[in-house]
Amino acid sequence: MTITQPNDAQPQRSLRSIALPLCLLLIMLSTPPRLADAQHLDIEIWGQGNALFVGYCRISGVVGCDLSGLADALHLPATTLPIEATTGKLIFPADLQDLPGGPFKTKNPGFQSVQNALLPNELISYRALGKMKYWDPALSAWYDAPPDVQIRLFGGLEASADVRNDLSECAGQLICFSDSSFGIDGSTVFSGDGIHGGVELVADITGANGILHTHLSFFLEDRQGRIGGPSGAYLIEMQLLSNARFFPSDSFLIVLNAGLDAHQFAAALIALTGESPDMEPPPQPVIPVSIPGDADLDGDIDRIDVALILLAVQNNETPNATNAAFDVDKDGAITRADAALAKTLCTLRLCNIPVEAPATALNVAAIYDHHTGVLNLNDIQADSQHYRAQLQTQADGALALVAWQSDKPRYATPAQYDAATGILQIPSVFVNGKYYRATLQETGNLNFQVKLLEEINSILD
Repeated sequence: MTITQPNDAQPQRSLRSIALPLCLLLIMLSTPPRLADAQHLDIEIWGQGNALFVGYCRISGVVGCDLSGLADALHLPATTLPIEATTGKLIFPADLQDLPGGPFKTKNPGFQSVQNALLPNELISYRALGKMKYWDPALSAWYDAPPDVQIRLFGGLEASADVRNDLSECAGQLICFSDSSFGIDGSTVFSGDGIHGGVELVADITGANGILHTHLSFFLEDRQGRIGGPSGAYLIEMQLLSNARFFPSDSFLIVLNAGLDAHQFAAALIALTGESPDMEPPPQPVIPVSIPGDADLDGDIDRIDVALILLAVQNNETPNATNAAFDVDKDGAITRADAALAKTLCTLRLCNIPVEAPATALNVAAIYDHHTGVLNLNDIQADSQHYRAQLQTQADGALALVAWQSDKPRYATPAQYDAATGILQIPSVFVNGKYYRATLQETGNLNFQVKLLEEINSILD
């Protein structure tokens, strides 16, 4: 037996099918505009010589890299970029309630690099800085974040647990980490009273082509780790570091939206940026050029410089403010002729080894600048702690300690300081194109006298 529906059943189903989408549409139209539906900016990373740089991602067609549509999406004044007016620091906006992340969490902003912008197998870490700030939408002002709320950044790696410095195990790098140390997740907590947890963690490692693209996870939570927190905007600060370069990036800001509509979030950003209508995108970094051919700007021309020039040729780079030293013959182009000329200018032994592209950056843990009389000790080990330090040559030939800071171990052959005897052993210090083994003796008042200075063949001796 066939049962037929009443004649009006089909019209009833049609009305229901229309009513539900209409209700959803009305709800969507009545909801204030959200940043999640619009825009975030990823952090682009690149290296130049011995320094690391960050900027707004501009990789065409990639989510998080549409800088041109940012002002519109964030309801900022035309041509305004998110740059803090008082410090010039770049601001990277994201939304803690974006659709993929769900309430109070996001994987934005991400970290990206283009091909060959970094070295193969280069470890990129972040270092958390300062105190977290909170934008109170009721008071329209930035304050130190309240004590009952924090941002947790999860996904960084505690890779320093197993440091290796055997060149044969590290593929020629001066320092690396064992495979077993990766996968040890750590987290960093940003709060109104400072940084807790892992202050410095590894974000990721580049591939064989120097490309990095990674996303960590940001969570808004209370001090007990429960997800959630007051509506508003949260500002945190960090910088990036590399195991292959001495100088970290400039610090930058991340502003995370927690429940504000686009107009409210724009007000929080404008309070940081001001309303200057004619701001231009930040220029590429201008790095001082020492001598033609000194691609890594360490004061000499060696195998690494030749390799960097050849890599620039391979990437079809054109001369600009950041790579002016690559154009050795000053003909307005970077070619293999520049690499060949740099090789003839080189007097160091390593230039005799042919190379097409660098496998890593071979940084020296100690460098003496004979022009300024400054001895830079990039890694000193005293007991189990590591430091960076600067010593300045005095009129009597002594070296006075003028600056120092605590740091992580970064080099295979750090200087060694024995507090009991006051002896500072430097396995290899680079001085005016040559390497030396040095012993310094502390004489009091943070002054040191050179007791031994012996020339060696290279940093690897």
